[in-house]
Amino acid sequence: MRVSAGKWTKHKLMLENERLASFLPDTQYLDRTSLNIMLDKYNQIMVKPCNGFQGRGIIQISSLSNEQFVLHIESSETLVHGKENIYDYLKENHFPRKRNRYIVQQRIPLATINNNPFDVRVMVQRKKDSLEWAVTGKLARLAANNFVVTNVAKAVLSVEDAIEISLINNEKVKDIVADLEEVSLLIAGQLSNSYSQKRVYGIDLGIDLEGKVWIIEANLRPAISMFKYLNDCSYETIKAFKRG
Repeated sequence: MRVSAGKWTKHKLMLENERLASFLPDTQYLDRTSLNIMLDKYNQIMVKPCNGFQGRGIIQISSLSNEQFVLHIESSETLVHGKENIYDYLKENHFPRKRNRYIVQQRIPLATINNNPFDVRVMVQRKKDSLEWAVTGKLARLAANNFVVTNVAKAVLSVEDAIEISLINNEKVKDIVADLEEVSLLIAGQLSNSYSQKRVYGIDLGIDLEGKVWIIEANLRPAISMFKYLNDCSYETIKAFKRG
């Protein structure tokens, strides 16, 4: 039976692995009740379409004082008064008429560079006749000014450089990189139980100021063009693995 490639399905599959569970942000299937519960638990949450791509449709909701909430969509912000009004506002203004499922998620406190958040894309691949997964490339994506998602990136740089110029403790660089690779390989191994034909995953991970690694997304059809901007031969390695 075909397994859905949506964010909610992949989150539940990863949650089944005890080692991966500690890297996953609190995530719920979105409805009116779960939205209100998450708004009560966290000052900032993210609403994401289950089948979205390239960051489209992602909304950050931040709680202010006096029942005021800021909805950050792409580079624009909207103020909504009253927690009970947020779901109806989203449904009327941002959810498409055709049925699409959404998740609501604890916002990962991404580390920043000059106040712009960054995340990490790790490519994990296996050859045609092999079950062994390998990390074939990794990079950091710096969000454009006024954007809360990195899919609109103002810069692509090495993970090591991103950590060193952020406010993360530089002494942790080697440990953080090791964690990024370990988590990515664990994700590939876990998801391959359900997506047995897949030979490539693009794993999106966040790093907070304490150096903790968080799982953002596991992409089943990742783009690789951004790796052209690195001078580490990873683009060529990724293409070689794709060929087999």
